[in-house]
Amino acid sequence: MPATALSRRLGLALFRLHIENGIAVAICMAVVGFGFYAAFGLSVTVLAYTGAVCASVVDQPSRFSIKPPIFAGTVLATGLISLLAALSGGNPIGLGLLVAALSFIAALISAYGRRALGVGVAAVLALVLGMSGQKDTLAAAIEHTAIFVSGGAAYAVLALVMGALLDSRNRRVVLGEALRAFANYLRAKAAAFDPAETHKPSLRALIEANGVLAENLQIARDMIYAGRMTERRLQYANALTSLVDCFEQILSSDADIEILRRSQHRHLLHRMRTLTGDFANDIENLIVELDARRHDIAKIDHRAQLRAIAEEMARLAKTPPADADEEIARAAFSSTHTKLVRAVAQLDRLARVIRRSESVMDAQRVLNLAAFMQQETTSPRVLLAQFKISSPTMRYAIRLTLAMTAGYIITLLFPNYVHGGWILLTTALIMRANYSITRQRRNDRILGTLLGCIVSAALIRFLPGQWPLAVVFLSVGVSHAFGTVNYRITALAASVSALLLIHFMYPGTQPLFFERIVDTLIGAALATGFSFLLPSWERRNVPQLVNNLIKSDCAFAEQALTRAPVEQTYRLARRNALDSVSALSSAARRLLDEPGADKRALAALNELLGANYLFASDLASVRTALLARAAELNAQATDDVLSAARGIVLDTLAEVRRARAERPDHLRRRGLSELPDTAALPFLRRRLLHIERSARNVAALAARVTQN
Repeated sequence: MPATALSRRLGLALFRLHIENGIAVAICMAVVGFGFYAAFGLSVTVLAYTGAVCASVVDQPSRFSIKPPIFAGTVLATGLISLLAALSGGNPIGLGLLVAALSFIAALISAYGRRALGVGVAAVLALVLGMSGQKDTLAAAIEHTAIFVSGGAAYAVLALVMGALLDSRNRRVVLGEALRAFANYLRAKAAAFDPAETHKPSLRALIEANGVLAENLQIARDMIYAGRMTERRLQYANALTSLVDCFEQILSSDADIEILRRSQHRHLLHRMRTLTGDFANDIENLIVELDARRHDIAKIDHRAQLRAIAEEMARLAKTPPADADEEIARAAFSSTHTKLVRAVAQLDRLARVIRRSESVMDAQRVLNLAAFMQQETTSPRVLLAQFKISSPTMRYAIRLTLAMTAGYIITLLFPNYVHGGWILLTTALIMRANYSITRQRRNDRILGTLLGCIVSAALIRFLPGQWPLAVVFLSVGVSHAFGTVNYRITALAASVSALLLIHFMYPGTQPLFFERIVDTLIGAALATGFSFLLPSWERRNVPQLVNNLIKSDCAFAEQALTRAPVEQTYRLARRNALDSVSALSSAARRLLDEPGADKRALAALNELLGANYLFASDLASVRTALLARAAELNAQATDDVLSAARGIVLDTLAEVRRARAERPDHLRRRGLSELPDTAALPFLRRRLLHIERSARNVAALAARVTQN
């Protein structure tokens, strides 16, 4: 492999947010470990290290302003829990009540989102570690807790310092993650253009990639749009805004994908597939440039590809179309080619913004960036709203509490055969509010623990002295890095770090690897079994998610079918529509793992997602055409046809069971006579007719899904 290709692949592989976060965590853990070891010796270091491990759980990539309160709350909460657990020695009832209460609270606060879930995990980890350090006297328990809190506080300070120093780089990395998701979307889109690929699976893959892109865009907004805008931050904000515009232009080229795939011109589809794949290479080159901060990477010139497609279409146009379908196909190819030409221009603009050679739009002046960030709240009303049995969060809290209590009772019944802390930790880490995630984490946890035991045994056997302690730093960083990416790797690395810590905390005992596996199996069985108690099946959430989808579609359609919408309002409506698709797509993916899932209902849901994706591409097509051909359109005539179509689309979507409104006379025609006409207004009429049909399809499928 050439050196340049190897360097490019290595850069793409390492320029990842989760990897850099894992490296930062490992560095902070190493500094804490070596600092305490040099000052106080091994026994104090191991205890302080456990406090640092608890604090590291909440050290997730996010805007810097929210990190200090999260760290402060986590260190104080875990310190209090560690103290209570240490004081509970000899009182099994008191410890059982603590296990139950903490489990309930940790699950309940998950209503505040992913960050709160991390605080809950840190709390359970502090409980488990505190149980192993139970003390007979108050003074001993306070000393134990003081060392534990010192380690957590030391880690928090180091993490905040590193976060402040790396804030600009983190914004750059998160922009790179959004670009990576866009490149993956483009590759999925290229496959959809391939006539050799089956249409429905390729469309599903495209929708999945679209959902991942929407998630990464929101993560990037939350970090890049936060705080005071320096010149560098404004560059990243402008690049992110330009990336979204580029995505919209690419999305619009899918408006006629079904017509293109039904045509006989497979050679044209192959050329469009190659072109779109090269777009993905362009984006990956931009990621490498963003990482290396160098702008000498060769750019792909797409003019020859576009010219070849145009020449082939011109050759076909020399012969009259054989039938109406051929005429429609030629018009669709022509329209898609035009959109791809515009897409190349958008890609060039995105590259210029990243290279700081052009400021496409000052996002801060045009938009209220704070409105695009995820709104987080600590209002107690969120918690109070969960106190009803119909709440999925309350059901999860009850399930987790009973599962953890059952695990604790098992440890009391068989104290010589099981390790209570490992069972409780396994149960808490596996069980989630959703059955699909619980099932996946169970499988990953079991395999990861098995491999972790093998690796730990080898390390203890072959590494001399204190060297295995250095592996703990590395394994904590690895487990942290892959927590949201690949839980199997996280489980493996976490098992290694935990087993090595136990080895140093109790050097006189032999690590009982077989017992750890048994403990894991018991915890996994508890998490799985209690998942069927008061379950919150995903299928119960589908009607609400579909309603949210239709509501966001209406808002997006209202803005997209307006000649000159307010920029802020349009962009918010577009973002909300994409987020609704992502939420429903994620639910459909989780439905696959649920017992008793209705395959027909799942097929209908996938059909709805496909129809909705094509509807969104239709709306994007109108928006990009209105911007590109504004000078060709008569304002009054354009407003008339847009208003008529907008009314029909909104009426169709708002009342999926109500008969659709009649089309006005000037939109009633099929439009075949205008197909060869490339003038702006006839093109717009054809597109609006297509959108009306798409809206009816979405409404019918939505009604079918909600009625199942």
